[in-house]
Amino acid sequence: MEDSLYDATTHVLCIPKLPAALSALVSRPPAGRREDPDKQRAQLSSHADAFARSLGKERPRYEKEEEREKLGGLRKCTWTSLDNVAGHEEDDQRPELWPGKKRRRKIARDGDDGDDEDGRPQLMGLAVSLIYEKDTFQFMIYTQSPRCSLSKRRRIAASKHQPTTESEEESAILLSKSSPTALKSFTKYLQDTFAVTTIYPFEPSSSQMQVTLERYLATIHKSLSSASPQGLHDSFSSILGKIEFTVSFSHPVATGLRSVHVAIPATAFLTWYNSVETPEGGNQRGQKTFSESLAGWIKAKSGLCLHVLHEKDGMIAQQHKPGDGDKATDGGDNRDGPSNSSETSKAQDSPASMTMKISRISTEAYTISAASGLKFKSRALHAVEGTSDDTGTAADERDNCVRRANRGLLLAIIEYTRRSHDKQQSHVIDGMTLADVT
Repeated sequence: MEDSLYDATTHVLCIPKLPAALSALVSRPPAGRREDPDKQRAQLSSHADAFARSLGKERPRYEKEEEREKLGGLRKCTWTSLDNVAGHEEDDQRPELWPGKKRRRKIARDGDDGDDEDGRPQLMGLAVSLIYEKDTFQFMIYTQSPRCSLSKRRRIAASKHQPTTESEEESAILLSKSSPTALKSFTKYLQDTFAVTTIYPFEPSSSQMQVTLERYLATIHKSLSSASPQGLHDSFSSILGKIEFTVSFSHPVATGLRSVHVAIPATAFLTWYNSVETPEGGNQRGQKTFSESLAGWIKAKSGLCLHVLHEKDGMIAQQHKPGDGDKATDGGDNRDGPSNSSETSKAQDSPASMTMKISRISTEAYTISAASGLKFKSRALHAVEGTSDDTGTAADERDNCVRRANRGLLLAIIEYTRRSHDKQQSHVIDGMTLADVT
C-alpha cells in the first residue's frame, strides 16, 4: 500500500468485475503473457493524457474557475502500475491459523499457481495522481491475483459450472483521496474508457467490521508472537493503543440517544487469545469469539449489553459460504453470519440486532467506518519501524507487521467484493433456471 494514503480518510469503492482492458493495467498476468514494459508504459502515459483532457469536459465554467482558485493549475497527471505489492497475508488469514481452529500441516503446492509465488496472495495495483499547484489527488485501484483468490479445489469446481477467463474472475477496489468532483470524473473515465459497468461505495456491515478487526489483530499478534509476554503486551499497546467502537441506533432508544462510544485496551485481545489457546496450538470447541468475549467484558464492566457484538463470528462464513441476503447493493445493513445457522438468522431478525449496528471501529493503526471509508495511520508504522517481526526469513522478505495487516485488510475487502458478485451471479443463474423450468 502506498505511503501517500496514510493519515488521510480514503473513500473505498468496489468494482465487482474488472474488465479485461483495465485488468491488463492493474494486475500482473502470467510470465508467458506479460506485455513489453515499454508498451505498457506507453499505454499508461496515453491514459494519463486522456484522463487529464477529460477533466474539464461537461463542467460549468464557474466550477472550473473555483477549482483553479482552490487547487491551482493541473501540473501533471500520472498513471503508474504498482507491480509486485505482495505480502504473506494468506498465512495469517487462513482460518485454521485463527484461535479456535486446529492448525494444519502446511502443504507445499507443486506448481498449483505458476504465476503466484507459493500461492500467496498477490496485491496488484494502479496508482493515478492528479498533481495540482496546491494539492495532489490520488486514486488507487487494487486487485488480488484471481488465481490465488481461489483454492485449487474451488477453481476446478468453478471451471466446471462457469468457464471464464482470468480477467472476468477479478474484482477490485478503488481508494480515493480526492474531491468528490475529481472522483466523479475518474469513475466516469473508467466507465467510458474501460466499460466498467458497476462501481459502488463499500459500506461494511457490523459483522464485516468485526471480522476485519479480528483478522487485523491476529496478523499483528502472529508477527509479534516470538516476543516475550511483556514485550508482546508493550508492542501491542504501542501499535494499536485502544479499540474504540461507535454503536449507532437506527432510531433513538431514548430521548437524544443516537450512538454509544465504547473504548477498551487493545491488549484485551491478548487476554482473550491466551484464554482460548491450548498447548497444542488449537483451542477447545465452542469457545467465545473475541467479539463475544468483548460483549461480556463490556457488560460486566458497565452493565451495557451490546447485542450487535453477539453476532456469530463471520470469518469462517466469509471464507467458505457467505450468508444469504448479502447483495452488493444492499448497503451497510446487510449481515454476513453463516447462512446455515437458524440461530444467527433469528439474531439478525431480532429487534435488538436491527436497532443497533457498529458504525465505526478505530485503533491507533486504522479506522474503518460504515459511511466515510478507511484511514490508515502512520503512527503505528513508526511504532514498529526497524524491528524484525518475522524471524527466520530473508531480509528482503521481512515486512513491517502493520503494513502486512493493512494489506490484509485491503485483500479482505477485495475478497468480500468478489464473493458478493459471485453470489449475485448465482442468484441470477438460479432465477433463470427456475424460469426455464416453469
